Amino acid sequence: MVSAAHVCQAAVVAVEVDGAALSLASRPDRRQRPHATDAVAALLEEQQFALGEGPCIEAGVSGGQVLVVDVSSPASAARWPMFAPVATAAGARALFAFPLQVGAIRLGTLTMYRVRPGRLTGEQVADAVTLCRTAVAVMLTNGQTPPDRMASDQPAWPLGGPGEGRIEVYQATGMVAVQLGVGLPDAFAALRARAFTEGVPLARLARRVVDRRLRFHPDDFPDG
Repeated sequence: MVSAAHVCQAAVVAVEVDGAALSLASRPDRRQRPHATDAVAALLEEQQFALGEGPCIEAGVSGGQVLVVDVSSPASAARWPMFAPVATAAGARALFAFPLQVGAIRLGTLTMYRVRPGRLTGEQVADAVTLCRTAVAVMLTNGQTPPDRMASDQPAWPLGGPGEGRIEVYQATGMVAVQLGVGLPDAFAALRARAFTEGVPLARLARRVVDRRLRFHPDDFPDG
């Protein structure tokens, strides 16, 4: 049976990249990583989720391909001031994000990286698009929650489970929403901002909230 791992491994070979990751998202604070081929691919996807910017985020929002020839370029630094330096430090130079979608409904992204800068050929782009269709087909064939219910609290991918720390992030977002008296998007934004300010991984901060070692207070945000 074809799995998320098979899709990512096929992407590395067919598109001639150094690593790939599949990411699913029903909304900004709901993202899961079914598979990443290596530690760098996992880090790149995780940091985009934590920072709220990057090719994966843009492809998911716009529904279009985001093909970055050199993430260390000044243009990329201006486009993603927080993520670009992280990606460069991780050893990635070229990044390619493709949306997973059914019609107008966007389910997530296939994101790939290379350790050297450069463009994809037309054939490689076509192969990546085909793999995205395969990923969607696998998702639906294996009992995926119907697209019109993606915003629910049901699991978003049955093949590999949530990425490391994601359950804690979701739980912490709900707890912060109650503590601040705000909606989930604002609670997630507050959680992410706190993690960035303290310079800690989002999952680690979320664990502190879930373990009740950290509590958010409305007085911490006087400007709303």
